Amino acid sequence: MLRWAEVHLDRLLSNYKEVKNLAGRKGVYAVVKANAYGHGSVAVSKFLQERTDVYGFAVATYKEGQELFDSGIRKPILVMSSTVEEGREYLRELPLLPVVYDFKELSLVKELSLPFHVKVDTGMGRLGFLKKEWDDLLLELKGSKVAGVMSHLCCADEDKEFSLFQAKEFERFVKAVKAFKPKIEVHLENSAAVALSLNSLLTHVRVGLSLYGSLPFKGYPAKLRQVMEVKAKVLSVKELPPNYPVSYGGTYRTRKREKVAVVSFGYADGYPRELSNSGKVYLNGNFYKVRGRVCMDMLIVSADRKVKKGDVATLFGTVNTFDEVADSLGTIPYELMCRISQRVERVYLGL
Repeated sequence: MLRWAEVHLDRLLSNYKEVKNLAGRKGVYAVVKANAYGHGSVAVSKFLQERTDVYGFAVATYKEGQELFDSGIRKPILVMSSTVEEGREYLRELPLLPVVYDFKELSLVKELSLPFHVKVDTGMGRLGFLKKEWDDLLLELKGSKVAGVMSHLCCADEDKEFSLFQAKEFERFVKAVKAFKPKIEVHLENSAAVALSLNSLLTHVRVGLSLYGSLPFKGYPAKLRQVMEVKAKVLSVKELPPNYPVSYGGTYRTRKREKVAVVSFGYADGYPRELSNSGKVYLNGNFYKVRGRVCMDMLIVSADRKVKKGDVATLFGTVNTFDEVADSLGTIPYELMCRISQRVERVYLGL
């Protein structure tokens, strides 16, 4: 293999235990959408189903849900951001739980006479019934097969006060539902909010980022370990003469005779082109700077006499973590994890 991602399942298990400790008695929905944030949704879900008390799994699309069910997942599978119309055929064949967020979706799921979760908007401004719709919604929910109530926090990692406001708004709706449906799943908290203990009505949590080892915010009260390490081999090592252009556009030129190494990983594999001339990789115990523009399939780094063809470079790992690289780019670790492409083979360790 020239490029691969090592997924350390023992670290995943450790992270799950840490998150579960924060969640207490609440059931855990593991968020495995987008191929489990690049970690491999089937492998991650099967491992969690077999090795933990995970309650269920949350995906974005019906196709993602089908993939889990076909692989042997028999815990609840929540489909969070698709339409019932798109999922009609899936729902007829598979025990997937749709999330309903407007009256058209509600009408369709009631027509199919299927259990579902309903989502209300408490301040995210994305999917969910707005507060002005709640009275009509409550009338529609009576006699339906609603199995869960949910909302989503917009800034649990940054603004506890607004999260508490959202939780209070949500609590009002939940109490109204419980008046006619006392035993219902209630979930609001994400990875960041699990540490906030927002209200006592919640029965479940939905966690993704923390499972994969990234801290939702500084000072997060759990010991998390990055699950995935992304690696690639050195294809070539050469010594270039002074003032020699490196990579497309010649944005970097050697200052003197300079040794460089070509690493088999590029933006098509998930290494941000924004790290051209600024990124670094970890090789043989040292960091080496990216020189020139990141290419589709390769990148070039400075080298020394210790670097040889066939050496293994770490692009993201316990050093060069997703959190650290995200901070340097002004982005979030979610994006970097999800960028790791399918042609980067996943290797599962720590079973």
